[in-house]
Amino acid sequence: MEWFTLLLEYLKVFLTTQVMVLIGGIVFFKMFQDDIKALMLRIAKIRLPGGGEVSTPQLEKQKKEKNLKDSPLPDPDVNNQEIPETLESNELKTIKSLLDAEKARAYFWEYRYLNYYLVNNTQRVLNWFASVENKASIMLFDTIWLPLIPDASERKAIISALENHHLIQIEGELVTITPKGREYIEWRGPLPETS
Repeated sequence: MEWFTLLLEYLKVFLTTQVMVLIGGIVFFKMFQDDIKALMLRIAKIRLPGGGEVSTPQLEKQKKEKNLKDSPLPDPDVNNQEIPETLESNELKTIKSLLDAEKARAYFWEYRYLNYYLVNNTQRVLNWFASVENKASIMLFDTIWLPLIPDASERKAIISALENHHLIQIEGELVTITPKGREYIEWRGPLPETS
């Protein structure tokens, strides 16, 4: 009878609300581990009580993407490619309108991807490059963005991400925004204000 009483006392301890909630939480996180991980990777910024912030670095996203630097810049003038001259004018207009529509669709999906891929700081850096009247140097970029992005590898990842997607062009030490970069900024619209 003593072992039965001892077992009953142990069950009272293990079946308390706190222990059951802990067990339920562990089971929940184990079952949905992959989904929770995917959700956490998509979160751009979390504001913590007390004024702290946790944000997604561009360096983490860049590790997951294949290198696009060696890929050629898309031809901006698709309409000037060779189209047979034997077509009638209405057929030629139809083909050109189809090419324009396909180009617009491709840019739409690429720019939607860039909205997902480029983290908030990278978007702000791209806006900064667009606001610079002359070419900016990499050293100027490092100097200006050092207080906001203290990690040098993160600043390098931001520059690399923008260059890989042909939004900026680096010539030696000078950086300029490309027409594609300006078009993307116009398509994306203004960034939300942060406090």
